Amino acid sequence: MGAFLLHALLLVCSIIFCATHSEGADQKAPLDLERLRTELSLVRGTGKTQGGWPREIRSPLKTYDFKSDTFRQEGRTLLVQKKPLRLIPHSVGVAEILWAICPRERLVAFNELSADPESSFIAAEVRQRGPIFRSKETELVLGYRPDLVFTVSYSSPDFKEKLRQARIPTFDLGYFGTIDSIKEQIALIGTVIGEEGNAAALVSLIDRKMRELKTKLPRKGPPVRVLYYDEGGYVPGATSNFDSICRMIGAVNVGTEQGIKSWSQVDYETVLKWNPDVVVVPARSKLRDILMSSRVLAHARAIRSGAVYYVPGVYLRASSQYMLLSADYLAGVIYRPPR
Repeated sequence: MGAFLLHALLLVCSIIFCATHSEGADQKAPLDLERLRTELSLVRGTGKTQGGWPREIRSPLKTYDFKSDTFRQEGRTLLVQKKPLRLIPHSVGVAEILWAICPRERLVAFNELSADPESSFIAAEVRQRGPIFRSKETELVLGYRPDLVFTVSYSSPDFKEKLRQARIPTFDLGYFGTIDSIKEQIALIGTVIGEEGNAAALVSLIDRKMRELKTKLPRKGPPVRVLYYDEGGYVPGATSNFDSICRMIGAVNVGTEQGIKSWSQVDYETVLKWNPDVVVVPARSKLRDILMSSRVLAHARAIRSGAVYYVPGVYLRASSQYMLLSADYLAGVIYRPPR
C-alpha cells in the first residue's frame, strides 16, 4: 500500500508540474518538455573518479560586482579530506545539479527556494523529500551536520561567516549565468563530491540535446529580437541567464543589443524605440494586459502583432542544466506560427 501511495503522489506531483509550467503557453516546444526534464533530472555515467581522498582541488572563483558592472576572478584551492556524504546546496541551481548527478540520500537539506515551483524545477520532489530551511537559518543548517555546504555569489556574507566560525566545510561556486559556465560548474561539483562520471554524463547530455534542439529551429530569416520585460520595468542584459537562453536558440536579447550588462530599468518610450519582435513577461503578472493596453506602445511591433507572451518564472530564472529546458520552452514561444 505504501508503494502504491508513493506512486500516486509522484503522479499527482507530475501533473501539477505540467499544469504549473504550461501556464500562459499554447506553443509546442521543439523538444518534448517533460521528457527532456526527466532526462536532465537523473544522469548516471561511469563510476571512475579522479584519484582518492584527500584531494586538493584548484579552480577559479568568478564573481560579479553589480555596482561596477564587472567580473572578478581569482584562483583558490579547496582541500577535501574525505568524500563528502552529507551535502547541503544553498541555491536552487546547485540543488538541481546535485539532484541529477548525486545519490539523493547524500542530500540532507534544501533551502526554501528549491521547494518553490516558481524558482525550482525540482520543487515537488524537494517538498516531498525535505527537510527545508530558510536561506538565513544557519542554526538549522548546522544541526543537519553537513560534510559540505555549497554556497554561491549571492549567499549572504553573514551565512558564510557563521559556517566558517562553526568550521563547516564550504565551497563557494561564485557566479554562473551562461550554459557554458554551468557546464563548467557541473564538472567542478562532480570532482568535489566524487561523482565525476555522472557529471561528465550530464555535460555530454546537455551538449547532445543542444545539438538536437538546434536542428529543430527555423533556418531562414533574420534572428528574432526578444525583450524580456520584468515587473518594475527591468530588462536583462549580457550577463543574465536570459541572454544565454536566447543565444542557445539563435535569438537576440534586445537588452544586450542595447548595451545593458546586468539589469536596467527602462520606460515605455525606450521599449517603443527598441521595437522588439517579441516581448516575454513573467506569468502570474498582469504585464501582458498592461503592455497591450499602453497608448505609448500602441505602434510597437510586438504590440501590434500580439507577440507579448507569458512565460512561467521558473523558466526565466533557470541557472542549472534546466537552462536547456528554458531554451526549449522559449523557442516554442518565439517561433510559434503566426495566428
